[in-house]
Amino acid sequence: MRKVVHRCAVLGVLALAPYQAVARSGQEWSTITGKTLGEDATAVHLQVAWPGLSVTLLHGYSRSFDFGGIFTFNYSYEGDVRAAYPGLKLQGYVKATLVDNPRYNIGLSFAPGVLTYFFGQTFCTPLALGTPTEFGYYWVGGRVCTGGGTQFGITFPAGLTFGIPARDNLNIALTFDLPLFVTFGDLGTLTVPVLFGGGVEYFLDRSKALTFNFRTGPMIFTKSGYGSDFTFQALVGLALKF
Repeated sequence: MRKVVHRCAVLGVLALAPYQAVARSGQEWSTITGKTLGEDATAVHLQVAWPGLSVTLLHGYSRSFDFGGIFTFNYSYEGDVRAAYPGLKLQGYVKATLVDNPRYNIGLSFAPGVLTYFFGQTFCTPLALGTPTEFGYYWVGGRVCTGGGTQFGITFPAGLTFGIPARDNLNIALTFDLPLFVTFGDLGTLTVPVLFGGGVEYFLDRSKALTFNFRTGPMIFTKSGYGSDFTFQALVGLALKF
């Protein structure tokens, strides 16, 4: 019996060793706070939930500067809770650490790119228009079309992140984002989402971390008569550092 207990204890120590190492030494990289990956490091960050899924590839150019790219598939229009239209985005990404000390860090990010959203099929209804004249009504055939089509645009989001290393293997982020985008065509406009949120990053070991990010706030359409709407984003993810 003693041998069984001893072997179980040894296996438990070996299984927990990676997590104990993380707790002792902490982490020198992050994907959700103001801290960068570090010079010559590369990471992939996979995220999924609402309003879609994304894949981010990052590379550490220096100790305080990352660059990379983001591919996103959304099934809601930029997180708009009332607009279930699918879309794609392809963006560049840069992040710079402005302040980094043992108690907190601050980072600035920018992700310019292109986007497209699909509004489905256009529906047209035949309509007969009557114009009164002195000889009676003059009828003209026509149609009224609603919805449908594809919308293209450019996006240039900027974000400010305040990161807190709560524990050696746990980071907390507080965020403020302006994911501005401009769409083209008859329905095009400059849209100004103003989003507040945060996130949590839990390190499984030195090269893997689980993440959770959320953002929420108004989405303001600057075109006259468009008004505003409410947007919400909540994503769980896995970050892998190479």
